[in-house]
Order: sequence, then C-alpha cells, then structure tokens
Amino acid sequence: MPLRDEWCDLARKLDWSFSYAEERQVFPEALSGSPWLPAQEWRDWDEPFRSTYAEYVSTQQRKEVSFQAIAEAVGRIEDVSKLDPGWLSVVKLHMATLPLAEFAAVIGNLRAARFGRDSAWRMTSLLGALDELRHTQLPLRAMHDLVRWDEQFEWTHRLFHSDDWVAVAGRHLVDELLLGSDAIEFAIGTHFVFETGFTNLQFIGLTAMAKQVGDRLFEQMLQSIQTDEARHAQIGHPVLKKLVQKDPARAQRLVDKWFWRSFRFFAVVTGFAMDYLTPLHARRASFKEFVEEWVVDQFQSSLSELGLALPKYWQAFLEALPIYHHMLYASAYTYRATTWFDFVLPGPKERAWLAEKYPQTWPELEPVWHNIEERWRAAGPGVEWFTHGTTPVAFCNLCQLVLCAGTPCRNSAVFVDKPGRRYVFCSEPCRELFEAEPERYAAHRGVVERILAGQAPANLLELVRYFGLSEASWGRDVVSGHYDFLKRGGQP
Repeated sequence: MPLRDEWCDLARKLDWSFSYAEERQVFPEALSGSPWLPAQEWRDWDEPFRSTYAEYVSTQQRKEVSFQAIAEAVGRIEDVSKLDPGWLSVVKLHMATLPLAEFAAVIGNLRAARFGRDSAWRMTSLLGALDELRHTQLPLRAMHDLVRWDEQFEWTHRLFHSDDWVAVAGRHLVDELLLGSDAIEFAIGTHFVFETGFTNLQFIGLTAMAKQVGDRLFEQMLQSIQTDEARHAQIGHPVLKKLVQKDPARAQRLVDKWFWRSFRFFAVVTGFAMDYLTPLHARRASFKEFVEEWVVDQFQSSLSELGLALPKYWQAFLEALPIYHHMLYASAYTYRATTWFDFVLPGPKERAWLAEKYPQTWPELEPVWHNIEERWRAAGPGVEWFTHGTTPVAFCNLCQLVLCAGTPCRNSAVFVDKPGRRYVFCSEPCRELFEAEPERYAAHRGVVERILAGQAPANLLELVRYFGLSEASWGRDVVSGHYDFLKRGGQP
C-alpha cells in the first residue's frame, strides 16, 4: 500500500472535467465568486495542513474525549457557581454569541465545499464545516444543565432566535458574512479577516484569563475550538493571494469591509470581557493591548506579504480602539436590562487600572462612571431601574450597534438622506460601507425601524419583553449596587 505522503496530495487535488454542462453552470459566479476564473487558474491553490479524513476523525475524537472528561469533572452547577460573578457574565456573553453563529459558519463552509474552485479548497472547507458543527454543539451541551440553576444560560441557544438588539446586530453581521457571501468573499471575510486575526482574541487572550479565573471548562472549550480554527483559517490566505493577482481592487475592498465589521463585533464580545467583566486579578492585558499584539501586528505583516495596503479604515480603527468599547459598555450598562448577562460597575481599583491602560481616553470616561456611582448612592442598592432611561436608544443602520462612537464630548454620528428616509450611522466607515452596497443594507429593519413601523413597542419595559427577556433573565448589576466602595446617603 502506498505511504500516506505518496497519495495524499494526489487525492486532495483530484478534480474532474464536465461533459454535459459548462463549467460556468457548475460553478456560477454568483456562488463561486468574482472574478470568475476557469479551473486551471486555481490549480496552484494550496494550504499547509493537508489533513486526510481519517486523520481528522482521529484527532477530533481525542479532543472530544478530553473535553468531555473536563466537563464531567468541573462542569457541574456546584463548580460553575463558585466562579466570580463578573466572569460568569463573560461565559454567558460568549456562549450565547458563539454556537448559532458557528452553525451559520457550517452552512458557509458547506457552500464553499460545493462552490470553491479547487478540489483541495473544497475538501478543506468540508472539514471546516464539520469543525463548525462541533463548535455549535460544544457550548450547547456544556451549558444545558446550567439552565435550571440560572435562566440566563438559556440564551446560549435563544439569542439568535430572539429580537434582542445584540441578536439583531449579530445576525446582521453573521447573515451577510456566513450566509450571504459567495465562496471567495466568505473565504476572505471569514477565514482571512475574522478567523486568522480577530478570533485569536478569544482563543488565546480569553483562554489565558479563564485559566487565571479557574474556569477549566471554558478554558478547555476555547482551546479545543482554537486548534480547529487554526486549520481552516488557512483557506483565506491562498484565496486572497489569487484574488490579489486577478482583481487587487476587489481584494482590497473585501479586506477593508470585513476588517471594520469584525472590529465592531469584537468590541462588544471581547472588549466587554477583557476590560470590565473579568476580575482584576485575572486580567492578563487590556483589550487594546491584545488587539495590538494579535491583530495589528499580524494584519500588517500579512497584508504587506500579499502586496495589499492597510485597510482603508485603519486610522479610524486605531482611533476607536482605546475608546469605542468603553462607550459601548457604558451605554449597555445603563440599559443592562436589555441583555441576558449581568454587568460590573468598575470600582476605584478597576478604574485606576483602566486609567493606566488608556491614559489618553480614560479622563473623558471617568466622569461617566462617577455619575453612575452617584445615582447608585442616591437610590441605594437594589434599585435596578434607577439608572435606566425610559425610552430606547438609537442604533447604527450599518453595524446595528448603539450610536455611541466618538467620545462623551463628541458624538461621531453621521447621516445619509435617501428618498423618503434618513439613515444614521455611528461613524464614517459604517456610512461608506452602506453607500457602497445599499442593496445589501437599505431594506434592513433594526430596532428603531421596527418601533417606527409599529412592529416593536417604544416603551422600554415592553421592549425588553419583545427582546425575549423576562425578569428572571434580564441583565442587572452583578451585585445590584451592593459595592463596598459606595457610600450611600452621605454615610461612611
């Protein structure tokens, strides 16, 4: 029998000719991607892992056994209940945004497994689809038994089936990137931008923090997923390399768009976790420092290697990096009942840490938290609705996140007037992306549009119920204002 290295490449690069259909019919441009190139143009496509199906199954089986052992040992209610309450919100946030987004990635990879232009690309995408299905199942399985202890864990499955504002923003990104893109855009947006760069924040940065907190289950899950991501993330680079050769302008546009859209998403999912919800002793670095290490340096070197420029919105990204997620967190804290996880009020020690990590921007943010502290002092502990507004906030018509970019002193919202409608955006990059492809975005109804159309209530309490939240599951302050550092009613 031939040795593995003697037949593997032959099997991976095995393709066929068509006798009863044209190649363009088998691989239509709308699904395979633009520019459309004949098969021989893709023959040099390659990726470094070269996994066989048998090797894949064997490796995944070992990882499953390892994860199941950890889950049985430290994944019980009595184990999870001992964790820091702020960290539990990290778990709830990530477990809700992860599984059904991964399931959408199953579909995206399966479409690439059919419409990718090289047989090795299609095979790697097929294994990628199996990866993403496993990533869907891991959090659903791990969090299932915790629902009877804390209803917020039910949002591991519920989030993307709801109309919560985070779900609306998440679906807006996920549907376009994973379900609505052709094979080329999917490979570049998902594998090159989203997975190669930004998911390292999750699977390396948060893994280190989970270890410090003592959450072995979360740590093991992220490690188990990361090894899969590292393999099928390799799809993006050779696809982008080919696109740079044939249509460099489109290659640059796709990198520009998905870099900005990915940053906006991770500002919520990872920014909240690293700078606010993780207990101070477990913070290995700030969100900004992790992004600089795992995104900035990597993207600069990868794009330079391919002959591409930095993303068009690079400067806007650098300016937003030290402040945008802080603005989002303060906004979400104020309207915390609109989410399924709890929030931490940063105390003097946490704010000193943030001031050290963000010396240029924190002086503008400090008064925001001082005002929130004063509201807690005036109201006393337990008065959750005191710090909430009574009406909903506005959202960006591109990223669908709260209109809170800029700084506390300077809002960066911009407008575009179209016949019969005004669109509002949190930033110039979001406005430009909208105007570049209005057919993709103009008809979408966000939270505010639903309220104006009578599809959703304008009253905040009723809107929270429209989001699918109940009193048992909506977000609160983790200790409902019972902080030792707060002096209430003028008393020490």
